[in-house]
Amino acid sequence: MWGQLAYEFLPISTERRSQILHPFAIPCMQGVLALNVTRGCAHACVYCYARAYPEAPPRGQLMVYENLPARLEAELARMRRRPRAVSLCTATDPFQPFPSLLAVTYQAAQMLLNRGISVTFLTKGFIPDEFVALFARFPDLVRARIGLLSLDPRYHRTFEPGTAPPEVRLENLRRLRLAGIMAGVRHDPVIPGVTDKPEALDRLFAAVRKEGITSVDVGYLYIRPGIAQLLRAELPPEVSRPLLSQFRRGPIEEVAASSHTQLLPPEIRVRSFYNIRQAAREHGIVPILCRCKNPDLRADRCQGSKDLAYRTPPRRARQLSLSLT
Repeated sequence: MWGQLAYEFLPISTERRSQILHPFAIPCMQGVLALNVTRGCAHACVYCYARAYPEAPPRGQLMVYENLPARLEAELARMRRRPRAVSLCTATDPFQPFPSLLAVTYQAAQMLLNRGISVTFLTKGFIPDEFVALFARFPDLVRARIGLLSLDPRYHRTFEPGTAPPEVRLENLRRLRLAGIMAGVRHDPVIPGVTDKPEALDRLFAAVRKEGITSVDVGYLYIRPGIAQLLRAELPPEVSRPLLSQFRRGPIEEVAASSHTQLLPPEIRVRSFYNIRQAAREHGIVPILCRCKNPDLRADRCQGSKDLAYRTPPRRARQLSLSLT
């Protein structure tokens, strides 16, 4: 399925005319700049916030910014102070299986690392060997996160049809960590009733612990009108209807620069996170509930952002004091 879906996408070379580097919208990543090498993503995750934007290209279309390395070099040369970190592909994935895309990603990452700029990324794709070799030359500057929610192939086919299979992502972890690169797991977005069943969590955390992982960052599915439309269009009705019904009493919060993001009701997230924490503890893993995606709960700063050692804004006083024990 992974390879088949890639054939549906036709990478189109285009030029980026606007600024390459821009501020990251996530509060805990203040001071980190974002860089996207493409517009569109062949991973076609049904819950993707970027695919839900009105200006997002249609499924099957992938725009690769062929002039990005030259534009990036010019922007870096104009900066009075170089950024301490750049996050690769916050609205897409840096490791989609297309040579033209991978070439641009490699040039951008190499340029940043050669200048002493930290590179961070989250991927659900396969990381080619040449990238691992590049990152191994700068282990103190690379912070990698592998997105991993379930080992169930049915979940993978239904919710993340274009991503690398779970076993490939586990192999990414193994190769990165053997190369001395700081790599962790992001368990996000958790889908209550689908990915947080005890038996599924036990299998996942057992596999992750074998790769030396001792903590995972946890985030939950949220919806906006465009995301809800994607879920209805691309999931079977027997899956989308009960899933969306869980949001009926969910609060509206500001998440990632959008003030109209609907979260799952807090009691659903608290109950789900309890199951996740119980399963993780059995394998010596500490789950960290993402504060940025749960602004109404007593959550924490993700390990992924802690690794970059940036100061974050104080928690809002309006958080609910619901017990996570």
